[in-house]
Amino acid sequence: MEPVKTSVRRERARATRERILTVAYQLFATRGYLATTMPDIAAAAGVAVQTVYFVFHTKAVLLEQVYATAVLGADQVRPIDSEWYRQAMTDPNPQQSLATMLTGILPIAARLAPLAATMETIDDPEVRAVQIEKEELRHHLHRSYVEHLKKTRALRRELTIDTGTDLFLGLCSPALYHQMTIRLGWPATRWQSSLYDLLHHALLRPDPTNAK
Repeated sequence: MEPVKTSVRRERARATRERILTVAYQLFATRGYLATTMPDIAAAAGVAVQTVYFVFHTKAVLLEQVYATAVLGADQVRPIDSEWYRQAMTDPNPQQSLATMLTGILPIAARLAPLAATMETIDDPEVRAVQIEKEELRHHLHRSYVEHLKKTRALRRELTIDTGTDLFLGLCSPALYHQMTIRLGWPATRWQSSLYDLLHHALLRPDPTNAK
């Protein structure tokens, strides 16, 4: 019976952790990080505040875990390990490859957009450390794709890998996604289509078969 009890306890702990993460994401996104307290999160999750501290220790650690969960999504798969990334990196057609990258990147940007909006004005070293760590991971993903474009001679000749990465990062940022879809009210599909056109022009070599 003891293994059964242990399994039940683990499942309850997992469910509690997921509930706290879900509630924290909602509160950080709607109220803002600074305006949300650990007691607020505990009350919304239906647990004691001591439980929140026991599981996550500090609010900054909780923010980091909320951010990481938003990146991984429902499948809990790292972008660099995802099927869409593999397809983008192996597709010989650069136009289709770019479209595939956007189908994977933009849902992540959509989930991160509310967090990015609330974090951008916070002057807190722990929050800043979370931002730096996550941005480094995002930079690695985007740079690896630009390096792929360079290797396959699909990157525009005048672009360096650094410049191409900067363009890719900036245009696909959660902050810009939030600006376009939330503040300016563009439908997500319209922004994705426009973003594809922008990146196609900014990153990819012109197709000689379409030259006039």
